[in-house]
Amino acid sequence: MTDGPQVPTPPAAADRWARRRRVLIPALIALTSLLGSVGAWRAAAAAGAAASAERKAFADTVAAEQQRAAIETVVGSIEITYARRAALWEAAAALRGRAAGATGETAAQLTALAEAYEATAAQAAIDADALASDGSLDLEAKRQVEWARAANAQDLDPGPEVAEAESLRVKSERLVGLTAALIAAALFLTLAQVTRRPRAAILFWNGGLAVLAVSAVLLVVVEAL
Repeated sequence: MTDGPQVPTPPAAADRWARRRRVLIPALIALTSLLGSVGAWRAAAAAGAAASAERKAFADTVAAEQQRAAIETVVGSIEITYARRAALWEAAAALRGRAAGATGETAAQLTALAEAYEATAAQAAIDADALASDGSLDLEAKRQVEWARAANAQDLDPGPEVAEAESLRVKSERLVGLTAALIAAALFLTLAQVTRRPRAAILFWNGGLAVLAVSAVLLVVVEAL
């Protein structure tokens, strides 16, 4: 004889949480996959931008070297002209000295030759940017003037692009690492879904959830940098 109909025992709290967890896991795996795709996309974008910055830095470096070579050609020409002009003035002074001690036609010839040297020297113009205030040659000042003009016309400093490329490379590597962490989180959550051992399921669940949360936060932080 029985006391009445059997009342089903309510499921234990652990069983209820296990069922809820099994419902949540597919959604979290989908979220992990989405974040992983975003991370991989942004990593590829950062790598592409880094490559573009490196190409720009290389082009700037080539342009800078070409400009330096062109400036040295100009400076060398000025130096040769200045030396030639100085030699002509010196020769003219020597001829006038000899003419002062000569007489008649010899003095006239020496004077005429000195005047010819002086006229040639006067035609050998020197760029004012290459002359110091006392009239001496200042080739470094000329280099600086020419470089400033060239830098105003085009980008000759690869430094910013090199720094940008390095920063983007680091960002890309970090995003790749976070993408790998998100893949690991998805694996943990999948194991939590398929394992038959409650303790192992809880361990995989906690691990997957922790990795997912940390990776999501770091993904936002890295992308914002």
